[in-house]
Amino acid sequence: MWAAFRNAVSARVEALLRWLTASALRSTAIFVILTFVPILLLTYYIVATSIRGSKADAASADRQVRDFAVSLLRANFRTEREALAGAADENSLQRALASSAALAAANTKAAEELAAHPPAAASGKAPSAPAAAPPETPPPPPPTRAQRRAAAALAADQRSAAASLARLHRRRPEFLALSLYDGYGGLQASAPADVALTPDLSTSGLPAWFRQALVGQSGTSPRLAATPRLPSRLVFAVPVTFPNPAAPGGQGTGVLAGALPVATVSDWVRHISTGPDQFLYLVDGSRQVVSAPPNGPFTPQQAGTLAATEDALAGHAGSGEFVTAIQLESHDITYAPLPEEAEALLVVRPVRFGFYVFKVFYDKLALIAVIIFVLAVATGLLLRAAFRYYQRYNREVESGRAKTETLLGSIGDGVFAVDGDGRIIEFNRAAAALTGIAAGDALRRPYPEVIELAEERPGFTVAAAVDPVRQAMAQGRTFRFLRDLSLVRRDKSRLPVTVSAAPVQDEHGGVTGCIVVFSDASQEREVDRMKNEFISIASHQLRTPMSGVKGVLALLLEGVLGPLNPEQQTYVRRANESNERLIALVNDLLNVSRLEQGSLQLRSEPVNLEEVLQTLVVEFQPRAARYQQTLQMEPAGGERAGDGAVIYGDPVRLREVFLNLLDNAVKYTPEGGAIAVKLAAGAEQVTVEIRDNGVGIPPDKLPALFQKFTRIQNPLSAREFGTGLGLYFARSVIELHQGTIDVDSRPGEGTTFRVSLPRRRPAGAAIS
Repeated sequence: MWAAFRNAVSARVEALLRWLTASALRSTAIFVILTFVPILLLTYYIVATSIRGSKADAASADRQVRDFAVSLLRANFRTEREALAGAADENSLQRALASSAALAAANTKAAEELAAHPPAAASGKAPSAPAAAPPETPPPPPPTRAQRRAAAALAADQRSAAASLARLHRRRPEFLALSLYDGYGGLQASAPADVALTPDLSTSGLPAWFRQALVGQSGTSPRLAATPRLPSRLVFAVPVTFPNPAAPGGQGTGVLAGALPVATVSDWVRHISTGPDQFLYLVDGSRQVVSAPPNGPFTPQQAGTLAATEDALAGHAGSGEFVTAIQLESHDITYAPLPEEAEALLVVRPVRFGFYVFKVFYDKLALIAVIIFVLAVATGLLLRAAFRYYQRYNREVESGRAKTETLLGSIGDGVFAVDGDGRIIEFNRAAAALTGIAAGDALRRPYPEVIELAEERPGFTVAAAVDPVRQAMAQGRTFRFLRDLSLVRRDKSRLPVTVSAAPVQDEHGGVTGCIVVFSDASQEREVDRMKNEFISIASHQLRTPMSGVKGVLALLLEGVLGPLNPEQQTYVRRANESNERLIALVNDLLNVSRLEQGSLQLRSEPVNLEEVLQTLVVEFQPRAARYQQTLQMEPAGGERAGDGAVIYGDPVRLREVFLNLLDNAVKYTPEGGAIAVKLAAGAEQVTVEIRDNGVGIPPDKLPALFQKFTRIQNPLSAREFGTGLGLYFARSVIELHQGTIDVDSRPGEGTTFRVSLPRRRPAGAAIS
């Protein structure tokens, strides 16, 4: 029964599909239904998202303008207040306030004395007078000496204070007037002298901004109305403290006030860079507009009544939308407070008519759908053409990849390539054979999981990891490793290899990957080992007879075998010198052979480098004197530890290192030159510098300086014999001690070799 039902439904669906696809009109309807609805929904989402994004971008721009304007206005207001605060420290202002307080105290004291001791009535009988005549008003008492003195001091100090305010007014001409008040609002001095900033405040209630200055804080008044002498203005008030023994704490407070024209503040606001549709309003604490654009959307009265103004004056920052009831216009308002000035800043941006046009377009999705339907049909045709092109391209790519794999597979060396993320994208058959990992297992894996290289340097028991891919990609150049490099295979066996890594760069020079070529170097390493072994055996065999020759020649020169005439002594001495050169050459070859075979065993015992260097300086003194050279050891410097210049190492090999360096210094320093040896002992390491003023080394020769058989040609090269192995041996021995050797040289100025050796006992090297 279920099978019959399923077959019936399938037949009906198949018949319906045949009917729908039998007509072009019905096929188009199916296409419209299947594509139009998703496209319609997608269009709705895109348009809505675009509107929200546009609103968010506009709101972000408003906030940026608001924050910039607030910062700039704060800076301008702060500059004016700081100018007043700096003037408030003037001694003349403080003296005027102190003199005013002293006069008030003198007046109070005189009044108290008068009340306590009134003047006595005249004695005797008073003359008769008409009953209707009123009594005469007694004259005021004359001022006391203290009052006269205080009044004179106050007048002088007021003149001095007025002069100080006049100087400040000349320096800051933007202030309309400057006035000094005492704590009760009494005017003490002003500049200009004939213009009062505000009337004497002692006869009226003190305003809030004045009381704020009296308690030690700067205050700003709301916008003050224009007077016959002064335009509309803002008043800044700063406290002026002065010594007053009668006040609590021994100090009194006055107020220095300055009037800034509202026009100046309006200029500040007008010069702030805004867009063509952004308007700035500055409103004070009493909701009076301090600055408003001439063509703004709101009048000053409207700006003062906005809810955004109330929120900003309450100390809040934010944004909102305002719709006028008559014009039916929408305005986005972004606001922020200026709490120091008790003012609010508004950024108003009208929403233009074009926005509503866009909203109409937003609501008319049918038109959009028709357009997108036409585009969808065209897109379908383009997609079909693009799909065919993709098929052809894919076939060409597959063909090219097959050719590439064939070429890589025919290469006898191992080749692998990585992308910018370090994942293997190519791995040929030779690479799979050398590593023991199949190409399928290596592709798309990070290369450190597949390729592990180790540098096995002679004299070191622990192999150091090497990453040629990272070096090539980081520095953007090719790296070649030809010696002492081994590949750790899948079965953990080690295979000697030579490696070359080259970065892959795009057309802009950016590194997008790396290609690595590596090959089996077992045969080359074996040949190299046999060569070193032959050199070692030959050196051993040669050194024995040459030692015998040396002994016989020494007996002849010392006259043990009989006297020699001068000519015979000359020939025997030449033979002895040639034999010494041969012995030095054989010793150098033997040491280098042992280094490369890893059989040069070094001892580890305390070595006092200062004693070693002093001994070598003494030994080289005759040779330096032969060339009229100055050889000396400079006093040791640095933060010396308790054991001086003692390190752990092989004293014999270290002596050979510094002997080679001193030998080169004497050899390549002209007659009359100077050679200095300096030792600096620190807590962690000891540094030795051997400095000369010889011929120097060209910069292009420095990279090959420490290679075998390298001898830089210069005018003094032929003066003495050299093998070109000394610096190679010196660097190898220093590295076995886990130290460093550097060179700094300039042609014609001299050379400095710097050797740094650690104090700790070396670990990992062949030192026992």
